[in-house]
This record gives sequence, structure tokens and C-alpha cells, in this order.
Amino acid sequence: MIFHNIGQLIMAVAVTMSAPFCVSATEIAVTLPPLAGLVSMLDKQMQVICLLPAGADPHHFQLTPRRIEALSRTQLLIRASFDDGGWPLPPSHAHTLNLWPATGHGWLNPQTVRTALPLIGNALTRLHPEQEQAITASLHQALKQTRDIEQAWHEALSAAKVSGILMQHPAWRGLMQSMDVPVFAVLESTHHGHEHGPHKLEHALATLNQHPDAWLLADSNHSNRALDWLARHSAHRPHRITLNALGDCGLPWPQLMLQNIAQIRTMSEQARP
Repeated sequence: MIFHNIGQLIMAVAVTMSAPFCVSATEIAVTLPPLAGLVSMLDKQMQVICLLPAGADPHHFQLTPRRIEALSRTQLLIRASFDDGGWPLPPSHAHTLNLWPATGHGWLNPQTVRTALPLIGNALTRLHPEQEQAITASLHQALKQTRDIEQAWHEALSAAKVSGILMQHPAWRGLMQSMDVPVFAVLESTHHGHEHGPHKLEHALATLNQHPDAWLLADSNHSNRALDWLARHSAHRPHRITLNALGDCGLPWPQLMLQNIAQIRTMSEQARP
């Protein structure tokens, strides 16, 4: 069933989050908070440790001795090595599930999340075979949620499919490409936290002036100085939206998505003439 408005989808997520889940004492470590949100879709009671603390910079992160000790006590490490590959993680962990080793920020795209959820489900089942039936039932519902969220993204981004986007950080590029949203420029260089030089910025400004309805997409977890510069020097008043790619460790993945979709809907309503 397709949800026809965001209110119906929020209600469905709330009902799902309140439904009974299997109880597990297994402790899991994840490198990034959204990965914990994926685990909670399959087993809400699973104990999960997020190695990245709230508010920490994921690109300049160092594990503390306390975090290393907590990681050593877990039975499963879930990571996304394309994004956390620069972390000085311990040499090995008894059981590691590496999601999207060749895809950046895979948790932001419902399509790539659908490929990851069965892998997470298999890992949880190996830890607790007696819970296989409950995990499988939760998996079916979680996969359906990804399709509902994907439809909600399509609806929220309908205007951006025409206007296009310039973004600070490449986190949302995969989602935008899957939604057929033109991405005219990504202002962060290949080195995280480093903006492009003056020549690239001037080119981005010319592109923005050629596409006056294009959105400026910022990310709450990164510096957005290049976007600030573009907004100040643009011949128009570009629409700007700030999204959150990481959320926090206690936030289920559907809620992270719905919060960002709500941000886009609010901006779109304010931009209407």
C-alpha cells in the first residue's frame, strides 16, 4: 500500500515502533549512529553501542580507550567501511559485518538500505537462532517501510527534480541520483572538510546563476561555508535546506528519514509564491 501523505506514513512508523519486538541481551557495536537505527528496525530491544559519540566529527574521530574496551565486549561489529575506513579501529573483531564497502552514506538511500537489511537480519539470526521467526517478520515489515519512505522521498523531491541541487557535502548525492534529482555541484573536495578553491567556487556560482531555482543543500554535521558564500554572491535568493545525515544512536532509521523529509516539505511550502 502506498501512503498518500506524510501524516499517514508518520502514523505507520509510530505504530511499528510501538509494536512488540524480540528481546535480546546481545550487545552490538556500530561505527555510525544510523547503523544502530537499522538494527532497531529488526530488533528494537537489541543492545547497541555507537562508537561515534553524539556531536563528534565522523571524519576526525579517534577511539578512546573506553570505547575500545566497550567494543571488545561486543559480539558483533557493524560498520560501513567506505565512510569509517579512516578510523583507527582495532585490527580485528571476532564478527564484523561491513555494509556498503564501495558506497558512501548507503544508509541515506532506501534502495541500498533494502540490500543491507537482509544482511543485518542474517547476522542477528546467527547470534540468536531462536529468534529467527521474529527477526524474519520484522525484516518483512522493515523492507516495506523502505518502499514507503522511498515513495515519500519521491514526493518531497518532486520540485528538486526540475530545479536541481548544489550541495556542500556528498552525503546525499546517492539518494538524489536515485531520485533523478540533478546534482550540479558538490562543494566539498575529496578531502572531508576541505572546500574547493576559488576557481571551483566561481564555477559553482555561475552554475547557480544559470539555475536560479536550484536548491542549496547543507548538512548539519559539516561546515557549510561554501554554501554561505554562494548564497551571498548569487544574483538570486536561492532556496536553502539543511539535512541531518547522521541522527543519533537512539533514532530508528524511518524516523531519521521522516525528519529530513519534513525539513524538505517545510522549505518547499515556504518557497511557494
